[in-house]
Amino acid sequence: MQYPFIQKDEELKKYLFNLKEVCIIEHEDNWFKEKSHTKLYPNLEDAKAKIGKPHYWILNAVDEYEESGGQEEAMIALAILVFKSNYYSQKLVSSDENIDAKKDLITYLHNLGIETDKICECISSMDAPAYVRVELDKAELIKFVEQFV
Repeated sequence: MQYPFIQKDEELKKYLFNLKEVCIIEHEDNWFKEKSHTKLYPNLEDAKAKIGKPHYWILNAVDEYEESGGQEEAMIALAILVFKSNYYSQKLVSSDENIDAKKDLITYLHNLGIETDKICECISSMDAPAYVRVELDKAELIKFVEQFV
């Protein structure tokens, strides 16, 4: 995994700091590659649109979370983004069920302090990638989530 998930006993502030560090290091490592894209796409806005960089998206999501005063919705958006970025290359368009990915997402959300009801909403919504989406009734969905937390 390229971007770390928070561990059960890790402090949120420390986790966000480490996540930012990983993204900044990735930005520095890719600076020359990005510089070469200006030759391919002379218009900078065109280049940004065509070349997605998850580390930029994650840094912006962390900033949005911090500016929101710690709102749970901003944390969930950040978590989904980090999760999608970690599974980006293998699972971007996959619709195959992946139990390990579901477990990773549920555990990650739980370790971020998200309540079980919100986790259920998240993994059954269209925000979650197809390969981790769970379509069960509420009682079965809660049982499914609780087996991983």
